[in-house]
Amino acid sequence: MNWDPTQFFRDDHTPNPFALIILNQPINERAFRVLQKHAKVTLCADGGANCFYSMMKSHDRESTDLPDLIIGDLDSITPATKCHYADLGVPIIQDDDQYSTDFTKCLNYLRAHVGDFIPSAPSTSVSNTEGVEKNEGGGPDLDVLILGGLGGRVDQAFSQIHHLYSMTQSYSASASGAGDSTANPGGTKRIGNLYLVSEESITFILRPGLNTIQTPGANRPDIPARGQGEDLLEENVGIIPLLGPARITTSGLRWDVVDWKTEIGGQLSTSNHIRSEVVTVESAVPVLFTVELAGRLKRAR
Repeated sequence: MNWDPTQFFRDDHTPNPFALIILNQPINERAFRVLQKHAKVTLCADGGANCFYSMMKSHDRESTDLPDLIIGDLDSITPATKCHYADLGVPIIQDDDQYSTDFTKCLNYLRAHVGDFIPSAPSTSVSNTEGVEKNEGGGPDLDVLILGGLGGRVDQAFSQIHHLYSMTQSYSASASGAGDSTANPGGTKRIGNLYLVSEESITFILRPGLNTIQTPGANRPDIPARGQGEDLLEENVGIIPLLGPARITTSGLRWDVVDWKTEIGGQLSTSNHIRSEVVTVESAVPVLFTVELAGRLKRAR
């Protein structure tokens, strides 16, 4: 499984097609400004519209920079925000399903309409090269970047990680398999990788097996310093087990391990350091991988 978390922030190429989901959490505005340039669609999950509105109002752009869609049970969006966007023609979808979160509702919408954002191209083969997830419809799947904080209340931070894990297992194309038509009724375009962009980090769930993570632009002491505007990541990474004990083997880190047991209450791989432009992590079970964003991409305090 190949991952390229910095592709969305690099200026040297156009990233895989991706959607932005804005949660009801403080927005990392510095990251958002970079990501919005290439996002195919921006969805606000219910109260995320309040956060989006506040961010844009602080720059006097609340009537010009708009989300593409607002979805949720609408119990968190304020009447003023709802009225503002409704008057400007932003579609607002009320979904009262109490067995799904507003985050899930956004993913359900993307899965049902993914072909609207990345029209299928003719293709007869399935391939995976250079970290690009491809499918039988030709071209990459639709990655999803979720903007939401991991600071503040501890229970809410755990909730974010819980939903990132469960949604990765349920929605991503790589988890469901190339032949799973339930990922998209047309069997062509599907949801790809899910990334959580928080105030200081980008986080995702590694699949069982060998995972290759592209880490160019890391601010490492073992290489010459770049200009401040060229840094994409700091050197700090963490690999956290989620389902109980895990055994991991790594390469490309300052402290690499082989078949190393990690678990909550035991040994944890936190504050390790990137030492290569490619990092690999192998595990028999899913584990969380988190890497620190460069200072210029962190949420301003």
